[in-house]
Formats: sequence, structure tokens, C-alpha cells
Amino acid sequence: MSLIAFSCPAKIYKWVDKDGNTHFSDKPPKDKRLKASQQNLDNMNIVDMPRPIKTQTLSSTMCQQAVDNFSKNFPAHKKQLERELAQKTINDMQFADKLSALETLKKRITVKNCHKADPKLNTLLHCMAKNPNTQVCR
Repeated sequence: MSLIAFSCPAKIYKWVDKDGNTHFSDKPPKDKRLKASQQNLDNMNIVDMPRPIKTQTLSSTMCQQAVDNFSKNFPAHKKQLERELAQKTINDMQFADKLSALETLKKRITVKNCHKADPKLNTLLHCMAKNPNTQVCR
């Protein structure tokens, strides 16, 4: 019985939607007008990607706590990146990318954005509201 499972490899489809976004899925697109190509899996690493946890909107108090915790920890986040660069666990380009992402996150984590956050940011905000050390919220 286990041989049957190995003899039927998974199929992965790739297609580009009308907005130019590339998609990969184990099912072809529902819109039959979109041309999907089956991908060769011989040299492809396939991993399960975690999905963001669907969470409820933060209360005003929790939102403020998340913003305060992140603001308080922002210098530590930057220092961590600087340590990684000094220890050569990341290169200059990775450092610049991560620092840019951190600066972007700083602009997104505001009380104003808290109530209209996408699920991924909402999950992060929930973690930051509960943890004084926001470095545990990755």
C-alpha cells in the first residue's frame, strides 16, 4: 500500500493571475482562462508554510501595549541586527534588508493601524501586546 503513495507524486501548478502575481498550488486555478503549468518537483524543496493565526481585533488597551512594547524594544531589535552583522551571521545586504524591514514595521505598528491590521500583522501585534520583550515575536 505504501508503494502506491510513492508512485503517485504530488502535482504542483504554477500560474500568473490577471494582476501579474505568480501562484503555486497543488490544484490548478479555478479560473479556466488562466494557463497553469505543472512543475517538475525533482529539484524543488517543498515546505508547509505556516498560516497566520486568525485573531480578533485588539482592544485599545492591548493595541497601546503592543505599540509601547515595540517602541521600547526597537533599539534592542536594531542592536541584534548589528550583532548579527558583526558576527558575520548576515552580510551587508541582509543587514540592510532586515534593517529596512524593521523600519517599515516601526511605521506600521501604530495605534491608528492596529485596528485595521492584516491577519499577519494582527498576530504579531497580539504577541507584542502580551510580551514586554517583543524580540520573541517573530
